[in-house]
Amino acid sequence: MGCFLILLAVFALNSYHVQGNDWLQNYENGIKEYFELYGPQDFPEKEYPQQFKHPPFVCPDMKPSPTVPTSVHYVKAADIKVVAALGDSLTTAIAANASNVLGVPFEYRQLSWSIGGYGTYEDVITLANIIKVFNPDVIGPAPKMTLNSKPALLNETGFNLAVTGANT
Repeated sequence: MGCFLILLAVFALNSYHVQGNDWLQNYENGIKEYFELYGPQDFPEKEYPQQFKHPPFVCPDMKPSPTVPTSVHYVKAADIKVVAALGDSLTTAIAANASNVLGVPFEYRQLSWSIGGYGTYEDVITLANIIKVFNPDVIGPAPKMTLNSKPALLNETGFNLAVTGANT
């Protein structure tokens, strides 16, 4: 068993030496270059046809409460003014709309089930889009996709403050 561990250590050290120290930097630069070239583009093969829309959301009481509710039991969807989310790769929706392996580093925050703000409820069903049906002025839904490991501005993430790979 000890001989196996020594051989494993020698192999690991040799493979690191062969790859060099700059392989990770080359990989990150390649991803950044890919994002600059293809990041802003939409992938039409991943979108619904133009004529497709989810059926309208109908609710008998779409108005906010006449006064500010004092209990959560009386809060209506129209009373919600701000949405925000914390989480990990599920909340950043990493690779959620990827059409190939090169799309894996992209975080499709605008499609995240909890806070995605792409389009309307009829385009993409997300919790934030459902709330926008009741209150179109809600603040915080994520409007855009971002690139994993690249700092993103608040106007790109909305209040989707999740971090891919986060853990407790």
